[in-house]
Amino acid sequence: MSRKTLLLNLLVVVFVASFVSACSSSKHTIPAITVQLAPPPPASQEVSTSIQLTAQTVNDTAAAGVDWTVTCTSSDCGSLAPAHTASGAATTYTAPATVPTGGSVTITAASTTDPTATASATITITPIGSNASLTGQYAIAATGINTNGFYALAGSITADGNGNITGGEEDFSDTTISQVGSSILGTYSVGSDGRGFISIIPSGLAQQIFSVAITSSSHGLIIEADGMATSSGTIDLQSGASFVGGVPGGTLVFTTAGWDLSDSAGSTFGGALNTTPSAAGDGSGAIATGALDFSDEGFVGTIDLSTVPDLAYTIFDGNGRSVLSSASLGLSFTLYMVTPGVYRAVETDDFFVEGGSFMNSAPAFAVSSTNVSTWDPSQLTGQFVFSDNGQESGFGPVGFVGQFTTDGVSAITGGFSDANEAGDVNSAAVTGVYSFPTDFAGNLQPRLLLEFDTGNGDGGDLTFFFVYLADPTVNVLDPNNPLLGAGDLLADADAVAVGTGTVVEQSPATGFQGNYAIGLTFDAQAADEEDFVGQGLSDGVGTISGNGDIADSTDFALDNPIVVTFAADPNNPGRFTGTFELSSATPLDFVFYQASTQQSVANGVDPTFVGIGSLIQQ
Repeated sequence: MSRKTLLLNLLVVVFVASFVSACSSSKHTIPAITVQLAPPPPASQEVSTSIQLTAQTVNDTAAAGVDWTVTCTSSDCGSLAPAHTASGAATTYTAPATVPTGGSVTITAASTTDPTATASATITITPIGSNASLTGQYAIAATGINTNGFYALAGSITADGNGNITGGEEDFSDTTISQVGSSILGTYSVGSDGRGFISIIPSGLAQQIFSVAITSSSHGLIIEADGMATSSGTIDLQSGASFVGGVPGGTLVFTTAGWDLSDSAGSTFGGALNTTPSAAGDGSGAIATGALDFSDEGFVGTIDLSTVPDLAYTIFDGNGRSVLSSASLGLSFTLYMVTPGVYRAVETDDFFVEGGSFMNSAPAFAVSSTNVSTWDPSQLTGQFVFSDNGQESGFGPVGFVGQFTTDGVSAITGGFSDANEAGDVNSAAVTGVYSFPTDFAGNLQPRLLLEFDTGNGDGGDLTFFFVYLADPTVNVLDPNNPLLGAGDLLADADAVAVGTGTVVEQSPATGFQGNYAIGLTFDAQAADEEDFVGQGLSDGVGTISGNGDIADSTDFALDNPIVVTFAADPNNPGRFTGTFELSSATPLDFVFYQASTQQSVANGVDPTFVGIGSLIQQ
C-alpha cells in the first residue's frame, strides 16, 4: 500500500470517528423526575386539625401532578382531600380524632407520571389533652344554681398528672349554707380532645363532679354536671411558688356577682382597693383607700373604703388562699391566687353569696392612686370586645355583648352590640362617651364609666357600665396566657340591671380555624339555668363540629354532638352571626364577637333563652 493510500485511509478513519463522536455527544439524557414538599409540613399537628400541603414536581414534561397518601400503624391515619393535585396545588390533610399507634403518620406525594419519584414527611400527631395536662395546683371557681338557689365556690386542687387529686381546699356558699376551708381529695380524667371530668369531695360537702374542656395545661372551662347543681366557671394553673408569705398587694380592682340574701335579689360588687401592710406586722394587710361600688335590686351606690378601718386581708396559705373581710361591713371574701395579681373569689358572709375575680390594677394607679395626673386617657385607645351577664328587674336573665372603639380622650365610636333581655332581642350600633369619676376625696381610681347609646340593652337607649382597669399585661379570659390580649373587669352601673363581664382588647380577626373549647350559660341565675361545656373543630369556613356536656340543677347529659355555624358580618368586622345546635335539637341563634382568632365572646340572640359564654382556641 502506498503512503498516499495509507494516509487517505487514516483520514477516513479519523473522519468517521469524529462523526460518530459528534453524533454521540449530541444525544441528551432525559433528567429524572423529582418531587419536593414545599413548604415542608410541620413536625407536629394536633388531633382533628387540618393543614394545607403542596408538592412540586420537577422534570415532569407530562405535567401529570402528584398523588397523595397517608400511612400509619393504626386504622385511622387521617385523610387527604383531594388525593390528586397538580404540581404546586394544595391538598388538605386532616389529622385523626385520636393519636394513632406509634404517635405519627407519614405523608407521601408521588409523581403521577413516575410513581417511584416521591417525597415524604413524618408528622407527630399530638393530643389536645391527657391526664398529664393537669399537673400541679389549680384554682377553680364557679357560680350557678343548686336546689337552694344561687351558689358560688372557689378553691384550689392539686393534680398529680395521673388522674388523682391529692389535696386542696374549697370555700362554698349558697343561700342556705356556707362552708369555708374544706379540704379536698378526688380524681380527674382528660381525654385526647381536651374534654374530661374532675370529681372532688370537699370535707363537709357532697361530691362535686365538673365537666371540663381545657384550652391548655394552664386553663380550662368547667361546669358542674352531677345532677345536684349546675354552674359554669374556670380552672387555672396557680403560681404556687408565690404563695409562701405572700399577700394581695398594691392596687386591686374587682367585680363579683350573685345574690342578696336579705331581699332575695341579684347583686353586684365592684371597686378598687388600695392596700397597705398591716400595722400588726404579721404579714397581713389592710385597705387604706378605695371605692366599693354596689348594685342591688335597682339601688346603686358607692362606699368610701377609707372610712372602713377594719377592712383587711390575711397572708396566703399553701393553697394560695387569703381572706378579705370587714366586721363593720359584714363582708367576707375568700381569694385564691391564680398568678400574682389575679385571684378567684367567693363571698362567704351572712349577707351575700357572690363569686368573681380580683386583679392588679393598671400600673399608672399602682404608682400613685391619689394623683389624677398619673392617668392618661390615651392609654385606653383602640378596639374592644365586651360582655355582660346578669339579671334585670322585671325581665329576668340578661346577656349583652358587643364591640366598640375609643378615641383615647372620651368618645366611643364605631361599635355594635347585641342585647337579650329575657328573650327580648335587640341589635344596634354603639356610640357614647367615657369618663373617669373620682372617689369621695376627689382622688382618681382605676375605673372608668362607660355610657353606651345603643338603642338597646337594659330597657332603654342609655346603658352604663363601670370598667375596672386591670394590669394591661394580663389576659382577663386566660390569665396564664398574656399573649392573647389585655382585658378589664366590667360591672353594670345603672339602676336597671345587675351583672358583670369583661372588656378585652380586639385585634384584627378573620375567622375561626382549629380546635376550640366552648363554654355557655343559659338563663344564668334563673331556676331553669343550664350550663354547657364542650369542644369542637372549626373548618375555618362556617362550621364547628364536636361534642359537649350540658347540665341543669337536677340532671345532666354527656357527650352530646354539637354543630356551631358562623358567618362574618360584612358590615361589622369582628362580629359573626350563627347558630348553636345540641344533638338534634332546633338550632339556637347566636352572635360571636372576636377579640382575636383565639378568643371570642358569645351571646344568644334567640327569643327562647339568654345564653352567654366564650370560645377559646385549644
